[in-house]
Amino acid sequence: MRIAVNTRLLLSGKLDGIGWFSHEVLKRLVAMRPEDEFLFLFDRTFDDEFIYSDNVWAKELFPQARHPLLYRMYFEYSVPKALKQWKADLFFSPDGFLSTRTRVKQIPVIHDINFEHRPQDLPKSYSSYYRSSFPEFAKRADKIITVSEFSANDISDTYGVDRSKIHVAHNGFNPAFRQLKPIEITEAKAKYARNADYFLFVGNFSYRKNIHGIVKAYDQYKTSGGTSKLVLVGNPLWHYKEMDEALAQSMYAEDIIFPGHLAINDLVLAMGGAKALLFPSYFEGFGIPIIEAFAAGTPVICSDVTSIPEVAGDAALYAGPEDIEQISEHMLAIEKNISLAETLKKQGLQRKLNFSWDITANKVNDTLFF
Repeated sequence: MRIAVNTRLLLSGKLDGIGWFSHEVLKRLVAMRPEDEFLFLFDRTFDDEFIYSDNVWAKELFPQARHPLLYRMYFEYSVPKALKQWKADLFFSPDGFLSTRTRVKQIPVIHDINFEHRPQDLPKSYSSYYRSSFPEFAKRADKIITVSEFSANDISDTYGVDRSKIHVAHNGFNPAFRQLKPIEITEAKAKYARNADYFLFVGNFSYRKNIHGIVKAYDQYKTSGGTSKLVLVGNPLWHYKEMDEALAQSMYAEDIIFPGHLAINDLVLAMGGAKALLFPSYFEGFGIPIIEAFAAGTPVICSDVTSIPEVAGDAALYAGPEDIEQISEHMLAIEKNISLAETLKKQGLQRKLNFSWDITANKVNDTLFF
């Protein structure tokens, strides 16, 4: 069988959530199916690290698809041409984008449809493209893979797609995340928080991630006697004035630290050294940092909406994303109550056993080929 794959988010040193999904699933999938041939379709010069085995070929297509106008050119012209030339039997798209100009069987991974519920969080050109295109992608797809029961039901209800067509393959997490030794925790504090304890956020800086809410909760926590720093790991995704305003108004801005995007070894250190992960997002299809925190033995404070309770189960402290007071109180509780922090650590380590990329890849394989 000849499987063409949309691999435009396999970017060396720049993998994000969907990029990690693509990387971890595809390197397992090609190994599981040595009798099949895979054609990876990139939109720029690719790194050989992503050519995982001898049954993988790669092709660079034009143009670089990083804007709605370029999405249309790439998926409506370049992709169908490549599928026809290669005589593909299946087009697998881990980022959800499909072509409406091919008769080849297509299966996307639609991780979530946050843009349907929160279009204001994205630039208008992007939200308009997503809201006009993804309903069509969902209807044209032979099957759909998504990463949570929440997203599966949301896609079905919003797009009128039969629920039996949608298959859930929960995300895994990088096994590099682990509990740190005491000396490593000391190193993490020195490297990321000026030798202090710290709370951590990991992700893109966008309204949906509620960075402004984290900053406001941190202010309240500090006013109530909290002593830890706040470390925000990531980079801006879109222009985000609410975050800028919250930082400008913060009385404790000097205690908020921005290390930028971290490579995996640095992120393992930052996660393992934190007092807790703060993840009060407004909308998530899954939320991989939650599981990474569990694997690191780091307590989690997260929101109680969308897929997050499905992922975190009984192993986290919950608050509404707008409930600044509750988030602040949870931060103080973890800082002051060693027993609570230890209980959350144990529950998180148990909860993470439900998730792995091996499980994910097996479910993707079953959906694609059976």
